[in-house]
Amino acid sequence: MGCNKTIVWFRRDLRIEDNPALNAAARDGFVYPVYIWCPKEEGQFYPGRVSRWWLKQSLAHLKQSLKSLGSDLVLMKTQSTIFSLLECINAIGATKVAFNCLYDPISLVRDHNIKEKLVELGISVQSYNADLLYEPWDVYDENGNAFTTFKDYWGKCLLLQKEFISTLPPWKLQHAAGSVGSCSIEELGLENESEKSSNALLARAWSPGWSNADKALAEFVENHLLEYAKNRQQLGGSSTSLLSPYLHFGEVSVWKVFQKVRMKQILWAREENAVGEQSTNLFLRAIGLREYSRYICFNFPFTHERSLLSSLKFFPWHASQNNFKAWRQGRTGYPLVDAGMRELWATGWIHNRIRVIVSSFAVKVLLLPWKWGMKYFWDTLLDADLESDILGWQYISGSLPDGHELERLDDPQIQGSKYDPDGEYIRHWLPELARMPTEWIHHPWDAPQTVLKVSGVELGLNYPTPIVDLDLAANRLRESIIKMREIEAAAGANSNGTNEVVMDNADRIQSLGTANVVAEPKTCATYSSNDQKVPMIQTSKVDNPLSRKRSKPMEEKGEFQYNIRNNVQSEAGTSKPDEDLCSTAESSSSKKPSTSRTSFSVPQFCSSSKGLPESSEGTTDR
Repeated sequence: MGCNKTIVWFRRDLRIEDNPALNAAARDGFVYPVYIWCPKEEGQFYPGRVSRWWLKQSLAHLKQSLKSLGSDLVLMKTQSTIFSLLECINAIGATKVAFNCLYDPISLVRDHNIKEKLVELGISVQSYNADLLYEPWDVYDENGNAFTTFKDYWGKCLLLQKEFISTLPPWKLQHAAGSVGSCSIEELGLENESEKSSNALLARAWSPGWSNADKALAEFVENHLLEYAKNRQQLGGSSTSLLSPYLHFGEVSVWKVFQKVRMKQILWAREENAVGEQSTNLFLRAIGLREYSRYICFNFPFTHERSLLSSLKFFPWHASQNNFKAWRQGRTGYPLVDAGMRELWATGWIHNRIRVIVSSFAVKVLLLPWKWGMKYFWDTLLDADLESDILGWQYISGSLPDGHELERLDDPQIQGSKYDPDGEYIRHWLPELARMPTEWIHHPWDAPQTVLKVSGVELGLNYPTPIVDLDLAANRLRESIIKMREIEAAAGANSNGTNEVVMDNADRIQSLGTANVVAEPKTCATYSSNDQKVPMIQTSKVDNPLSRKRSKPMEEKGEFQYNIRNNVQSEAGTSKPDEDLCSTAESSSSKKPSTSRTSFSVPQFCSSSKGLPESSEGTTDR
């Protein structure tokens, strides 16, 4: 063991097992684990109430675990992450900072610039992969281009023959001596007094923390994985792994999940257990979708605000704030949709199938901008994950080459009969329909008046009539697609062969300045061989990322993209959102700075279900 002093910067890797940054620092000498909470830098993606509750519990769990190993987790609340890191470095005389990589577009830019600043000051910086099976810059086609369909991407991954090795927690840590302006978990402000009563209910259903993640994984693999293929579409809580929040906060490594499921896959293959093989194949595919979400966000880092398919930028979204409110509140008049949205509000979690149904309804039936739905999911989901939500909403809105067809409109009544045939899910979350006969529960508007009266249902009073007729919605969707193609054709004719950039139609709903992002990889100049690539933000007139050849990673030191000391720059013209349109999680971006340092933007009055082919809509199985 060496005598170096290393700052271990925790983010979404809240575990001591399978934590490469912590393990490397422990081998090298003294460690100084720190978690830095900087609300300003969260900007428009400030976490929602339930997500912050999970983070608070997980930090407490990690802090206790580190204490048991002879160290501690230093908690800091700050206006600037780089300032706090420098404070820690000066306090202990550290010569190295270690952390695990993040892959969302905002974190990529921030981390890259922090690395550059620290290296300029002579601090060695090492970053590690603790979140993925395959780094996004390791998977390209034979021409060096990024894959744009999941099938091709995952097929290439499975050919890489990579060996995954899980590591045990260090048996002891040497804590570096030093004092900084730290705070308690309560002082971080992750939970205010008005939220505590609601959050208390979450503890009855969930147990955050890395050791609890291990228990949840073992429970699923041993007791539920075998029947996963058969049960995964059931709306009950035990039909999926429930690992998504643990994976998001890095409380369990994806390597460990993959290994345990892979072992079962090999065992059941030897036993010729076809049911087990099918279940493991589907679950590993779901893990692959999570990988793909990071891959897409890295290679196309504009996807949190623009469609991957360029034609969708011309789509004439119907930005109705009233319809958006009805959808959020579960008052659309379509029982399965309403039940799902009310469960989301009450618990912060909904089954992946319900995520697909409610997001499809918002985009295809109500023609709401997909960015609104994505932002609302971010505000309200317990397992809110930017990359997964981006992939899910782009898939549903037809924005991906292998996503839902834009013309596809699913009938909530048929979906209800298929996934909730007895109506028990609806009765649980819509008590006003509790006495409705199963025959009518998915379409109460067709029920005879005598049935409605006996059931205590007064359409338009205690339960709404349908917000829009489905046939009318289908016609409106077709008309919108025709209009989109006309606008696209006109734009092509007017460009006269020039590569003119045309803004996304949704951007006209609320005009916010955005940076053009060119997906060219680049490594930060550090003293480490363990480094990640980052997309460069440039002004570019390249409008169609799918036609651009991806250049290979280059080692070079780049320009410092923004002043690291100016954490949040306000954007002119950003109006305060209507109070009624902000997140009902009481934690939306309306209460926080509305812009991020990198000028990424999403409509603040909201702007992610999971996606990809019918057998596996989720980027994780949730």
